[in-house]
Amino acid sequence: MTIDLTGIVLAVISLIAALITRYLVPWIKEKTNEKQFETLKLLAKVGVYAAEQIFTSAQWKEKKEYVLDFLKRNGYEIDAPAVDALIESLVRELRIEQGEQRDSGKAEVQA
Repeated sequence: MTIDLTGIVLAVISLIAALITRYLVPWIKEKTNEKQFETLKLLAKVGVYAAEQIFTSAQWKEKKEYVLDFLKRNGYEIDAPAVDALIESLVRELRIEQGEQRDSGKAEVQA
């Protein structure tokens, strides 16, 4: 005797799709529109540049904490891998601008 679960699987998939459409998509749009992301990116860049001026290259943990605190003080209480990646990319961009790092695809200094 074989039990066909196709209908149940399709119903579960439909339910998941409905929940994503109803709750997740509006939440993502609310949290990250283009203007907010550009503002976040600009503030992170300012924080990275300031941290580079304040701390030594050996103080990378302090630099990163400074940038995260700077973002919090400006209304962005985000602790996500995407923000870490944004900070790292801005540090790399700064290093390239300063001529301290070749564009090798590998960051040498962490913020």
